[in-house]
Amino acid sequence: MNLNILHINSFDKKGGAEIVFNICRKNPYVKNFSGYVKISDDSEYPDIKFYNWEDNNKLLGTLNYIFSIKNYFSLKRFLENHEIDIIHLHGFFASISPSILLAIKKIKRRRKNIKVIQTLHDFHLICPNASLYNFNKNKLCEKCIGKTVKLYIIKDNCDRRGWIHSLIKGIRSFISNHFLKHKELIDRFICPGEFIKSKIIQDGISENKIIVIRNPVNIQFNEYTKKENIVCYYGRFSKEKNLEFLINAFTKWKETNNNNNFKLLLIGDGEEKPILIDRAKKSKFNKDIIFEKFVPQQELFNLIKSAKYFSLASNCYEVAPMSVIEAISHNIIPIAPDIGGMEESIIKLSKVGLTYKSNDINSWIKAINILESTYEERIKDLTNIKNILVKEFSIENYLLKINEVYQSLINTH
Repeated sequence: MNLNILHINSFDKKGGAEIVFNICRKNPYVKNFSGYVKISDDSEYPDIKFYNWEDNNKLLGTLNYIFSIKNYFSLKRFLENHEIDIIHLHGFFASISPSILLAIKKIKRRRKNIKVIQTLHDFHLICPNASLYNFNKNKLCEKCIGKTVKLYIIKDNCDRRGWIHSLIKGIRSFISNHFLKHKELIDRFICPGEFIKSKIIQDGISENKIIVIRNPVNIQFNEYTKKENIVCYYGRFSKEKNLEFLINAFTKWKETNNNNNFKLLLIGDGEEKPILIDRAKKSKFNKDIIFEKFVPQQELFNLIKSAKYFSLASNCYEVAPMSVIEAISHNIIPIAPDIGGMEESIIKLSKVGLTYKSNDINSWIKAINILESTYEERIKDLTNIKNILVKEFSIENYLLKINEVYQSLINTH
């Protein structure tokens, strides 16, 4: 049976969610349609061209951020003119707005057989700030989990940009949950990890509606490259990534060992970059702290392939960091805080590398010293586990599991 699947995501190019979205919408086992905001000339033209609130002035942009009438009608018209079997949502909240849920709600009333699934790439379903993190207080926050009305974002001013943005996000979340009935519209939620699954169950979503399917990692598992004494990080340079901590921990580690010739390689861009560069300049080991700009994936892998360790330092949970598996594929041992999806990726999933107590410099140093003293043994363990990981995270395996979800929903008609 050739199913018609409509895939929806904010964009086709940006980060991890977009990688998964693009893999899904090129699924060879079904007939695919897609809708997203076209942001570059080299993007394919989508079947539904959604509008981005950021293209408007402040007032109109704010209204479209909460509810975009244009995007509502764009999806409504498409669904009225196409026989879609399953709508597969990814990330849409931040750019397309919850307005598309109303179009879905109306079409489901008329066409009882249409099904909706959503792959969760963040915590927006249970947290108006999408991250279970209060950027104003710079700490984890789970106050809205389990609450019918999730308005702590307004009371506690959780958004990084201030109270107005917190208010707008709170309103948007309230409309999505209470008027559009987001959770009730979705027939299956796909979680990329057990951690996020546990959190949405805690919020009241039935476990029967949830399936865990790990995000695919679209890379080849490479042969061993000669290693240098390098600790690397790549990704966004934003406050919650806690990279100032990583610089401080690296500096103190170097201070405790005169023979330590390691370098810290930081690759990426973001609003925190000037602050991080300034902090690195103040380190007595500033010559050993190297910054590189964001580069395409293959160039990135060429930059990091000789590193021994990949270190995360995030204050936030992280849903399912693909970077951990990417690092392992290049024979780089990961080290990360003992929270959220990071702990799950290292301890429960890959079983390679170590975790350390979040935001604790001495714990980070202890962990990396253990890795150094047992390095050869751990590289052997990493080599042995690769065949398992390459199967688990292959695109083919991912699509087979996604197709099983599609078929199971159709068979429930």
